[in-house]
Amino acid sequence: VVGNILINYSMDKPVYFSTLEQYKFHPAIVIQAKEGQNIMAAAKGRVSKIEKSEELGNIITMDIGSGYEISYGQLANIQIKEGDMVEKGTYIADVAAPTKYYSVEGVNIYFALKKDGVPVNPMTKLQ
Repeated sequence: VVGNILINYSMDKPVYFSTLEQYKFHPAIVIQAKEGQNIMAAAKGRVSKIEKSEELGNIITMDIGSGYEISYGQLANIQIKEGDMVEKGTYIADVAAPTKYYSVEGVNIYFALKKDGVPVNPMTKLQ
């Protein structure tokens, strides 16, 4: 998904969440999107987990190697399953309506990157 960054990664100082009306540390970026828009895998990897949370809705987590893991949240119509190997650019899901935690920010994709379990700013790795 290509779109404006609605909430930046920030683990060194809190950022403001409009819906929650509070400042929080944020281990991901939130990218503006359109409901129903296709989500393509940002990197080649193995689907390690598909889960659902109240805050992020449906979430896909992929192991992309060398200790890196990507998580995508706010998803609908998931096209892959746990254990699948996915190539970069593969259609993996659609953008869902935002959960109640992101209702003011609007429709979005939550995109997180971790290295050895520690959050990393995804903007340092995206091209």
